Amino acid sequence: MVTTSRVVWFAIAFAFALPIMALMFRNGAEGRPNWIQAALFAGAMALIVTVFFGKGRR
Repeated sequence: MVTTSRVVWFAIAFAFALPIMALMFRNGAEGRPNWIQAALFAGAMALIVTVFFGKGRR
């Protein structure tokens, strides 16, 4: 179930993970980041954080 707490956890985790993943997926020293791959990995990381820290109704 999607609760406000889980949405907030996902948004915060995604906001922190996206720049980190963009830096990791750069092509070379001056290359552009692969934004699709960075966004997918950031979303996966945010989902894991949300599952473990988001409080839902039980």
